[in-house]
Amino acid sequence: MEIKLTVVGLMVNNRSGSAPKVQEIITRHGTDILCRMGVPTQDKENGLITLVMDGPETSIQELISDLQVTEDVVVQAMSF
Repeated sequence: MEIKLTVVGLMVNNRSGSAPKVQEIITRHGTDILCRMGVPTQDKENGLITLVMDGPETSIQELISDLQVTEDVVVQAMSF
C-alpha cells in the first residue's frame, strides 16, 4: 500500500500580526495534520512552520490555498 505524505512549509512574516489567522487555518485542517513544528527567527519577528499531512489531496490543496491568500505568509509544499 502506497502512503503519500505532503510536507507544507510556511514562512510567517510579522508573526505577531499573522499568527492568529495562520493558527485558525491550521486548526481548521487539523484532522489531516500528522506533525507540526515551528521555529522562530532569532529576532522572533518571523517564523517557519512545517506541517506533515496525510489526507485527501483536496483537503491539502484547500489548506495551501487558504494560507497563500493570508498576508505575510509564503507557502511551499512537496509530496512523497
